[in-house]
Amino acid sequence: MAETFNCPKCRAPLEEVRISDGIVVRSCTACFGVLYEAGDVAVPLNLIGAKPARFDCPRCRRPMETATAYEGQIEVDRCLTCAALWFDAGEIQILRKLTGVENIAGKRREEDEQQAAPVAAPPASAALPPVPPVKVKDGKAPVPPEMEGARNEDAERSPTVTLDGRVYRHFQSSIPVTTSVLGEFPWVASVGDAARVRDFISPPYMLSQEVTATESVWSAGEYLEPEEVWAAFSMPGSPPGKAGVAPAQPNPWAAEMPAVWRIFWIGAAVCIGIFGFFSATASQTKVYEGGFEFSSADPERSRVGEIFEVPGRSSNLQITLDTNLNQRWAYVSMALIDAETDRALDFGREVSYYHGSDGGESWSEGSNRATLYVPSVPAGRYYLRVEPETDAPQLSFSVIVRRDVPLKRIPLIALALLLLPAVWAGMRHGAFENTRWMESDHPRTSSDDEEDDE
Repeated sequence: MAETFNCPKCRAPLEEVRISDGIVVRSCTACFGVLYEAGDVAVPLNLIGAKPARFDCPRCRRPMETATAYEGQIEVDRCLTCAALWFDAGEIQILRKLTGVENIAGKRREEDEQQAAPVAAPPASAALPPVPPVKVKDGKAPVPPEMEGARNEDAERSPTVTLDGRVYRHFQSSIPVTTSVLGEFPWVASVGDAARVRDFISPPYMLSQEVTATESVWSAGEYLEPEEVWAAFSMPGSPPGKAGVAPAQPNPWAAEMPAVWRIFWIGAAVCIGIFGFFSATASQTKVYEGGFEFSSADPERSRVGEIFEVPGRSSNLQITLDTNLNQRWAYVSMALIDAETDRALDFGREVSYYHGSDGGESWSEGSNRATLYVPSVPAGRYYLRVEPETDAPQLSFSVIVRRDVPLKRIPLIALALLLLPAVWAGMRHGAFENTRWMESDHPRTSSDDEEDDE
């Protein structure tokens, strides 16, 4: 198992970053300092003015010293035992400017080692060596070499920041690099400057942290609509249309979701209340129960049940069939006949039941029971005529008829219809958030998944 090291400044774990030519540096996952082994710095350093450091070497845990180079323009920490070098965040960029060397990590040549001592820093009045131009490819500036391959732990940990009672979720961490400078700044801005930036959002608010060689700065912001910005600067015309979703842009469906769900729950309560009322007042009276027997040898399949009375107001009839089907099917044709007028209402239902086992697992399909409803049957005297078609040699079943039975599927259909607006609003809300987080370190769906689906 590889030996672990901790940052000498903040005690966070150091992460190995492999650079070309077999060089390995260790980068702090919190303050972004970098530890170089002795001899892995390609440029000579003439460190002077050494003084004891207030921390130990993360490699050998021996005392370190702090010294300066280039007439105090850069400060470096060096181990007194193993000669390892520690650079705080941003000091590698400073060293690039001072030396004109882009790739600081590298094996120093023997002649450079021999000449390292007498190398003098340039006079303060002399111009610094020119900084090689930063090439931008595909709209992106290159990551500094010592930061190449560093793991973005924020993407793995999804940290949050709480400010004034508001929780900000991590959106993105990046290493922006200055590629050009135009205008006046209250600080010295140079091509090649790099910083660690972390963005946290709680729409419409945003927090950003910027870590440089000398400081860590937090800034707060609030999303404004393009029309507000246009009006604030009194610009003519109208702003261009929006493209995509900004990190802190408010979700337009977020404000509607509480109202949509409130309407759903009110409607659901009304539906359940109405169903409960009708269930409590429904008679659900059993008005008939009878049994029928059939054989494949019977020349006549039709059977007629006894006459039964349906009292009260017009209501539905619930008819339940309970058969002895086993690995068989049957279609039962039925007719409800008015005993006074001989008017018949025809209906039917298929019943089938199969079961078995496959690979040690039991399975079943269908049921040997069935329930059907006849709506709006007025009071009167009725009887049933039944005639089955089946592949069973023997078929027997019982019939139970109840009047005024509330239908459970009615409130379920009503709840489903009430749920449609909430589902639609939720889908729109989710689509907006998917677009927002697609540009972050925590995308809800990845382009790789989409390519796999294709």
